[in-house]
Amino acid sequence: MFNSSKKLVFGLDISDRSLKFVQLKKKKNGLLITSYINKDIPEGIVKGGEIQRIQKLALILKEALKGVRGESLFGNEVVCSLPEERVFVRVIQLPKMKKGELARAIKWEVEAHIPMKANEIYLDWQILPDSGKLNNFNILIAAAPQELVDGHLLALKQSGLRSIAFEPESVAVVRALIAKNDSKPTIIVDLGQTGTNFVVFSNSTIRFTSHISISGQAFNKAIAKEMEVSSTKANQLKIKIGLNKTKKKGKVYKALLPVVNDLAKQIKEYIDFYHGQASQAKEIYGTIEQIILCGGDSLLIDLIPVLSQRLNLPIRMGNPLVNISLNGKKGSAFSNKGFKLFKKELLGYTTALGLALREAQ
Repeated sequence: MFNSSKKLVFGLDISDRSLKFVQLKKKKNGLLITSYINKDIPEGIVKGGEIQRIQKLALILKEALKGVRGESLFGNEVVCSLPEERVFVRVIQLPKMKKGELARAIKWEVEAHIPMKANEIYLDWQILPDSGKLNNFNILIAAAPQELVDGHLLALKQSGLRSIAFEPESVAVVRALIAKNDSKPTIIVDLGQTGTNFVVFSNSTIRFTSHISISGQAFNKAIAKEMEVSSTKANQLKIKIGLNKTKKKGKVYKALLPVVNDLAKQIKEYIDFYHGQASQAKEIYGTIEQIILCGGDSLLIDLIPVLSQRLNLPIRMGNPLVNISLNGKKGSAFSNKGFKLFKKELLGYTTALGLALREAQ
């Protein structure tokens, strides 16, 4: 989506508080992670996914490129993420018609489905593969504000990078976490530092996405308030204790439980919403069969059993190497010359890996 080329490049994931690069190299028997970068972004430079200080971010990008781990980055072309909370990804239905007529009809429909004017967005779309089984076209549309994309373009240009494609985080996450032969209906819950993204995937495509405010920061605030500690201390307690009921007399668990219960409630609401949409074509869409977690705060201790109890669905941690052939060795880490990335660390690179896979596959 939002593409201008087809070359082997590296993935760049920009969020409010960090940026991550990943580069993959093709080998005879698959793909190999050769390089990565993880750098913090000071508060206020990127806010709600929108770049507030373009020149400052460009300087941070330049500095980050000097600290690459592993091999030197090949070239300067990137596939860059766009924040899910600012990108609109939806499936719309239109009567069957010729493709030339379809393109015009999609433009007419966009304003009805997207709360922005057509001349203020960049738009991409594709006909979904199941559309031949219905009496209409199912079309996946993705739209992003021009101002948002142009800000990213300028920051990258000033840092010496060239973007050949922009993708919503959801598209990259699905590419990284869903095995090529896995089409079972799934909801991916990407729990990050500043928010959570939901991605509903079935029949080999994204059906819809959403963004909510529950986040790692919300966990920290709940602990800080309950235990009257600083945000830094709260973060330490979150990582060390999580939802363990026995440690610290259960105070951390007590602080976190209302936030986790709210998360479970919202996951269920989005699953029910999807099932309502799918009720007219269950043989195509199917019901949700699994939940996949990703994002740094999905590692919260005992989160999976607590959510499983409330949602009554299989829940597992995502594997962002599932489509990288050279991850077959058993163990707790991915190793290459000069670096080692533990599997828990790799979850934080899910979006960047998905972006890199776009051009490497």
